[in-house]
Amino acid sequence: MKINPYIEQQSDELIRLRRHFHQYPELSMQEYKTARKIEEELQAAGIPTQRIGETGVLGTIRGGSQYGPKIVLRADTDALGIQDAKTVPYASLVSGVMHACGHDAHTAALIGAAKALAARKSSLPGEVALVFQPGEEYGKGTDAFLQAGVMEGAARTFAIHMDSSFPAGQIALSPEVTNASVDHFIITIHGKSAHVSVPEQGTDALYIASQTVIALQAIVSRLTNPRDPVVVGIGVLHAGDAYNIVAGTATIEGTIRCLSPETRTFVKQKLREIAEKTSKIYGGTAEVTLEDFASPVVNNQEVYQEIRKIAAGIVGPENLRFKAPSMGGDNFSEFLKKTPGLYAYIGSSNPEKPSTTLPHHTNLFDIDEQAVLIAASLYTEAALL
Repeated sequence: MKINPYIEQQSDELIRLRRHFHQYPELSMQEYKTARKIEEELQAAGIPTQRIGETGVLGTIRGGSQYGPKIVLRADTDALGIQDAKTVPYASLVSGVMHACGHDAHTAALIGAAKALAARKSSLPGEVALVFQPGEEYGKGTDAFLQAGVMEGAARTFAIHMDSSFPAGQIALSPEVTNASVDHFIITIHGKSAHVSVPEQGTDALYIASQTVIALQAIVSRLTNPRDPVVVGIGVLHAGDAYNIVAGTATIEGTIRCLSPETRTFVKQKLREIAEKTSKIYGGTAEVTLEDFASPVVNNQEVYQEIRKIAAGIVGPENLRFKAPSMGGDNFSEFLKKTPGLYAYIGSSNPEKPSTTLPHHTNLFDIDEQAVLIAASLYTEAALL
């Protein structure tokens, strides 16, 4: 293991920072205290900052040459609406909110890298833009940065994510697609209420919704190629007011996940058709709202080769792993659509610490904090390409 010397020197401070963010998590687009803490840390290191939107932070380090490349490093900062069930001293102090995905570690790691790069800024080949992005879980946190022109003129972009499916000390990479697109949908079905004893006098929105839920699964099982992964996930179904009344309205809410843009377009079209035509068959109508949260995360093969060499220098080539595509999404994809880059996964589990082996988005989630130092080193070296 070859942790960057500056990162090694500040390891205790980085772990303290990670634990601070873990204790004081904030939900998507509400990361006000988190943003202020990031600004304090960067400004103390002599790094100028700019607030992007209400809770985004941009730090800028300019090297010795104004003509060198611009590198964009990104960390996400938001937490989840989950009650922390851990009993560790740094457990969340905010009721019903916790860092259950590792964004606290991402934030601390990028701050560590920022300080390491600021300490040697005269030797930097160009400019480093430090993006502390809110609202990754919400899906809209990249918008303000793109509107502010952060990606303009950038030669490379890079981000990391903790991954409890790999042990600490390993880094997982892919030269291609690593994450699915994310679309959010709401289907509102309009029927007509009636007494349940005379169903023919009404239009049962609950029955229509049930048929729609089942029919939508045919998109995956019968309308798309099994070798092209697709998820049509439904997490919410609301209908009816009382046990003896035909439901007049029903709401279905869910998500579409795809690995290719073409399949994504096809699935959204079929979802709309199925919802509208199923409702029509039974005398109702369907209103479909589709919201684009994130595109597929597509890595650049050239940047993959560059980062692979750097990662091998940190953890050793024997500790590099292939990252298979995930149906989880990440709106870092919107940066990758503008600039060649890579999304790397940092192993964060340790069998001796059971909470670190649990899936992300669970109430006992934790990380082996060695992963913070590895992530900070990888951020640092990626900026020196």
